[in-house]
Formats: sequence, structure tokens, C-alpha cells
Amino acid sequence: MAVTETGSASGGTPDEPGLLRPRGTAVAEVILRTLAGNGVERLWFCSGSELVPLQEAHAKARHHGIAVPRLAMTVHEHVAISAAMGESMVTGRPAAVVAHADMGPLNFGAELHTALRGQYPLVLISGYPATHPQRRTSQAFWNQQRWDQGGLFRQYTKWDYRLAPYDDVGLVLARAMQVALTPPRGPVYLAVPAEVLAQDMVDGAPVAVERLGVARLGQGDEEGIREIARRMLAAHRPLILTDRVGTDASAVAALDRLAAEFAVSVTATRHRMNLRDDHPSRWGAPAVDQADMILVLDHPLPWVPASRAPSAAAWIAVAGTDPICAEIPLYEFPARLRLFADPAAFLPALLEELRRLRDPASSARIEERTRRHERAHAEGLRLRADLIAREMAGSVITPTVFGTAINEVIGPEDLFIEELGDTAGLVHRGVPGTLFMNGGSSLGWATSGAMGARLASGDRPTVCATGDGGYLFGVSGAALWTQARMAAPVLTVIANNRGYRTGTSHVDSYYPGGYVSAAGDYTGGAIDPPPDYGAEARAAGAYGARARTPGELREVLRAARAAVERDRIPAVVDAWMPDHLGRVEAAQASANGVGR
Repeated sequence: MAVTETGSASGGTPDEPGLLRPRGTAVAEVILRTLAGNGVERLWFCSGSELVPLQEAHAKARHHGIAVPRLAMTVHEHVAISAAMGESMVTGRPAAVVAHADMGPLNFGAELHTALRGQYPLVLISGYPATHPQRRTSQAFWNQQRWDQGGLFRQYTKWDYRLAPYDDVGLVLARAMQVALTPPRGPVYLAVPAEVLAQDMVDGAPVAVERLGVARLGQGDEEGIREIARRMLAAHRPLILTDRVGTDASAVAALDRLAAEFAVSVTATRHRMNLRDDHPSRWGAPAVDQADMILVLDHPLPWVPASRAPSAAAWIAVAGTDPICAEIPLYEFPARLRLFADPAAFLPALLEELRRLRDPASSARIEERTRRHERAHAEGLRLRADLIAREMAGSVITPTVFGTAINEVIGPEDLFIEELGDTAGLVHRGVPGTLFMNGGSSLGWATSGAMGARLASGDRPTVCATGDGGYLFGVSGAALWTQARMAAPVLTVIANNRGYRTGTSHVDSYYPGGYVSAAGDYTGGAIDPPPDYGAEARAAGAYGARARTPGELREVLRAARAAVERDRIPAVVDAWMPDHLGRVEAAQASANGVGR
């Protein structure tokens, strides 16, 4: 049924041929109310001329006490989509972003890749330029037209749609969220033409996703689970490889129980807190080529075949939300068994089957592995303590110093957003939902993802670790401005080695002793001399400081933590580290502004 809004501005004569109806907010109101009704708390908003009906509808709803998402304004779309991912990874619910025409979503940039590979259920909305002669009031409306706007993003979204004047708006949005939430989760895209968004009449009303239903995965095939249990009990060196179990706290608890009770080694990424760092099964794990049984559990990239791969004799099973990684065109990882399964249901079922099938011979193997884990744990802790003591007493900030100093200022319930990948065992995590990486290959997500995570968590203290390249990719000025505006300050720590690995150490590994190495000219990879990140932060109203030694880093991190939690301002700590050649001093700028 067509519904006409009330209280909208009027203009023109609707019944005259060729004329549009008066501008209104009816469609915008249904969009906002449908998002709110499906758990979206904020609409990350980047301004655009065709988007003003959403602003008017938002103000109108607030005036009348109608529940709608808060407009979370940002000044760059990269910040908006990253913050939305941060929200979603904490809540597990959809998050929404709106951007201007084709240009705004193009500013999402590589974070579209992150949204897809990280499996974030985002609703990405943008306008489409007016095509009706009465609404084409700027040259921009011609410049912004594309033949297929959804095609710009189709390789990085699960679903895209262009809203038509006659569509049931609530149903379209509910369908978008149904697709986004169905495993494997991912982003969806909706284009809304300017004339449609400004309609004063709308078909339909807000629709709940539950009306359509979100598909669920269960425990997986029972015979498959039985076979995995038999193989695991018969193995001498079983190994679980996981990346995404930590998206569900109940799955983390189940993995903890299974690994401890059956002494199964676990190698887990830092994508989430998949298994507590001090769990015995994380110590003494066999290398992937030494394991005789491997369970790949919700892990899209369990090993790099060119570096190290399982032996031909190893029995391999894969279980998870997408056990064939259908979104990756060429996927050569072998397995004898693949199961579609929700890890939170699969792991308890596997644990039950292991208990049922356990016999004296398998118990003896479990006891031997338990002793091996305990020995490795004790020895690993001793070696780590020696390494930390030695490097903390030194004069430079190494990766060990970097992680250890952060560990001293972060609490067990605080959120740690990590974009480096090398703080394992140093920044200790043991509580589900306190560790996050982006899940893709793009850099720049962390500073704004951390902000979204803090907002979604109910204002839990949040620390972000990133490299200097990642920090620059993250549109830092816009990120700091938005952190301050949203009252969601983050402590960001930059591992500043003055370069990208891709253009420095990777060049040396590709061409050892080559011309680049001989000349010492890493143009294309070196960020040297670097910006003064602390000064930039201070100019944005944040706390900013540089540390060059372990002692300075400890002191500066304590001050930065106080600035964030006591003074409620963002903080940026520039941790000055050796470059890839071990050099501590920065290059001197030459006359044309280029370093060495």
C-alpha cells in the first residue's frame, strides 16, 4: 500500500504532466526505521547532495520520538566503512554506511576488500544522481552517472540492488540484511536514486529480517564428525588450525575444552581471540608438515604451500562456514573431508564423539601429548621471559619491546585492535571478544575500526597497534576528528620502521644482493624521513608523542592511556623502531624533499 508522509514541505503541482511530486522523506523514513528495527544503532554518514532526505528524516524522527539509527558523521568514507566493520565485529549485528553517489563508495577503497574477506555484514548505501529534468540542477548529476553503479562493487559484495520507485523499501532492505547475515557473512550494496529517496510516498513499511529468515548452519554431517573424531584419536600429532572460531564466544569455550581434554595442538591466528594465549595446547604444536592429522576449522588460508605444506600422508579435514572458500577463484588446499558447519555447534558434537570413542590406546597418546605441551609451555615461558628482560634493558624499540610495553597498559577486558600480526605472545589475550584483526590483506582499517569497536562495546578502553604505512592508509586526520566527535577515543600505537615491508625487505628477499640493495635506495617502499605523527595528532587536538627507547615507550604509553581514559581525547604514540636494515636514524631530507 502507498503511504504518504505527513508534515513534509510542499511545492509544485503533483498532477501536472511531467512534474514530480513534492520533495519528501517517506522513503528515507522507512530506510531509517528498517535499519533501526534490525539492530543498526548508527548510520555512518558521509555527506552528499542526494542524501539530504536522510538528514531531514532523521531529524523528523527524533522530533517525534521514533527510533532510528544515530547519524554518525564522518569526513571520509574510508573512516566510515572501517568504523562500521569495527561495530559489527563486536556486536555480530549488521552495520550501515551511506555515501555520496559513485564517488563516495569509491572512497571505500581497499576496505571493500576487507569487508568481503573479513566477512562483515555491512549494508552499504549510496545515492544515484538525479535523472529527472526538474532535479538535474547541477552539472554533477551528469558527471556522476554510471551505466551500472552496482557493478563497481559487485566483486566485493554478496548482493547489490538499485531501488525503484515502486519497490517495497522495507522488504528490499530486509532482503539485503538477510543476505549479509547468511553464512558466510559479507557486505551488500544498495543504490538509491535521488528522486526515489526524496519521494513523499512509499510502498510498504519497515520489515524485520526475521520475517524472511536467516539461514543457519548446524553441527555438520554426523558421519563426517565421527570420521574426524576417529582420525584425531588415532593420530600421534593432531593439529587444529583456526582463524575465525573467535567470532563466537561459545565456540572459543568449546575449543578450549576439546584441546585441553584431548591434548590436541592448536595453531590460531590473531584474527580473533580464538584460544587464550596461555592455553597448554598452544605450546609445542607440530609444524604443519609434521602433523599426521589436521583439522582446518573456519580458516580460509591455513598454510602457504610455497613455504610449508602438510605431508602427503597427513589426513586433513576442513569444517566451517565456507569450507571450499567459494569466493577465491583458485584454491588448491587439499582435504579428504569438507563439512559445512557452525563451529559453535560442530565443536561440542566433535567433543562428544571423541569422548564416546576414546579407548586405552588413544588415552596413552593423549597423556604423552599432555606432557609434551606442559614441557613446551614451561620452556617457552622461560625463553620468553629471558628475551623480554634482555630487550627491555636495551636502547631500541624492537617488536618484543613494542608488544611488551603495550601489554603493560592494556587490561584483560580491554579491546586490542591489531594490524601488525607480530604481537602474538607479547600482548596477552585470554577473553573472547578482546582481539581483532581485519581478516583481509588491506591496511588502514585499524584506527577507525577501533573507534567503531569502542562505540559498540559500551565504551571499553581500546588500544590499536598499526604500522606507519597502515596508519597513513587510514586517513589519520579524518579518523582522529571522528574519534573526537563520536567521543570514542582510541590509544593508537604506531610501529614506525619508516617503510612498507613490500617495498623494502620484500625487495631484498626477491633480489638478494640486487641493484636496490647495493644502492641502498628503497624508493617506492621507504617512508623516510617520515611525518611527525605525534605533531599531527596534537594539531588535531589529540595527545601525540614519539618514543625512541624502551623506557620512553613505557612512559609515553602510560601518559597516552591517561589522556584517552581520563581526558577523553584520542592518543597517538609514535614508537620509533629500526628500519628493515637495522638503522635507527632517519634519512636526511635532500634539497628536493626526497630522502635517501
